[in-house]
Amino acid sequence: MSSFQNVLSPSDLEYINNLPEVLSAKNKLSTSNKVYFSLSLNDTIRSTILERLGLDLSNVESIPMRWIKGDTAPHVDRGASQFEKTYLLYVNEGAGEFILDSVSYPIIQNTAFVFDEGLSHETLHTGTEPRLLIGPMNELAQPVGVATIYYYLSEADILNNVTAYASYQYNVSSSYNITTENGISRWLVSSLNGGSLPIETTPGDYNVVYTTGRSLIMQNYSIYFYPAPSPAPVLCFKEDSKILCLKDDKEVEVKIQDLRPATLVKTVNNGYMKVTVVSKSILNNPAGSERVKDKLYKCSKEKYPELSEDLYITGCHSILVNTLSLEQQEKIKATFGRLYITSNKYRLMAMIDERAEPCIEPGEVAIYHFALDNDEICYNYGVYANGLLVESCNTKDIMSRKDVILL
Repeated sequence: MSSFQNVLSPSDLEYINNLPEVLSAKNKLSTSNKVYFSLSLNDTIRSTILERLGLDLSNVESIPMRWIKGDTAPHVDRGASQFEKTYLLYVNEGAGEFILDSVSYPIIQNTAFVFDEGLSHETLHTGTEPRLLIGPMNELAQPVGVATIYYYLSEADILNNVTAYASYQYNVSSSYNITTENGISRWLVSSLNGGSLPIETTPGDYNVVYTTGRSLIMQNYSIYFYPAPSPAPVLCFKEDSKILCLKDDKEVEVKIQDLRPATLVKTVNNGYMKVTVVSKSILNNPAGSERVKDKLYKCSKEKYPELSEDLYITGCHSILVNTLSLEQQEKIKATFGRLYITSNKYRLMAMIDERAEPCIEPGEVAIYHFALDNDEICYNYGVYANGLLVESCNTKDIMSRKDVILL
């Protein structure tokens, strides 16, 4: 690893900080913690980078940059192709530490780091002030870093540069092995908090196929995702269900259809978390009392004393409980494969819970789903609906559906 101080001249720093594209990208931090963009190189900056960092950019028109705020989790940089070194330069003053291979370095304006591919690094104690970086990039001036999955409603939205509905960081596994056969490259993308996504890329890192049938497009080290036609069941609340939230420093119940991104929802173990996705769909409730997944169930005040009023949820939606009977355990395993835990409590699905009554009247019912902020797309929380502790939805299941309307 090499570090370099006072890389750019004061005039270069002033020039970069006042560029329209830099200022425009910074404004986008109001809705994101990371904003990626490119900087067109002038001869002065190109020659300075060659002289100070030994990086030849003579055949490069622009370099990747990013605005970022908050800490970055430990990760190993990955890019669109194999590379040898990562280059990054802090353009403005910042707080905190840059930790590379367990060694801590202060984040100082106009300081650059050059290090070998494969070294784990992170930032700590950076606060909320945004940092402007040249890079991180490799020796070909390609962006590198933590893979990000962006969620869209359709492929057309991706191609037309419509703003993504959600994005989550993923690490390309350090033990991944790329194989190529008949022009198809196979990758293993592992999440920061566990789990993996096997994907295949065609030449040009485009038109990626995710092995479970979801459609993906890969570009650089980011993955662009749009839904599959046959999603798994999603946890749903009937319209007018009341979710316990924080507004104006007071806990209040908000109708689920009135939730919006950034609404603070009370969780049982994690304080108040921001809503990231809210959606609506229509459930065609089947007639009869058969206990099936895609059906509405009534949780009544008589059966659930915690409730302030009756609650209606779908069959896969879980009430969070401290214990499960042996019979409940066997039914859950038979239907869902295994037992599940959320917020240190067991998930008891409405279709399994004998207290929940199937709604026997057929017809269309408006149902709503919401997910809360977390880097892990499959993560959910314990939340309060009409006073009852239940699970929230997760982002992956909501965004994998084509039948939802995002609010």
